[in-house]
Amino acid sequence: MRFSRFLAEFLEAINPFLALLIAGVGAWGGYRWAYQANENLTFGAGLGLVFGLVVAALVCGLIANLSLIEQHLALIADDIEEMRARDAGELDSDKSRE
Repeated sequence: MRFSRFLAEFLEAINPFLALLIAGVGAWGGYRWAYQANENLTFGAGLGLVFGLVVAALVCGLIANLSLIEQHLALIADDIEEMRARDAGELDSDKSRE
């Protein structure tokens, strides 16, 4: 359980850098495409950057939403454990009164 939590936090931490990497690779890919097609290199890099930003928004947005869901589920699980512990404590104290 601890390792999966570590992986979730690690993925959440590198998510912005992953978005920059995806956008950069898109720009580089557009530049390379324009170079091979003998087109305007700035236009190719710009087009690749736009494509990279769209892909980064989809991929990293999904990761961010899944991370948010995971955080909320962890809070709910903690609350359930706290309620169970409190209920068990109340039952033990009721038995000691008898």
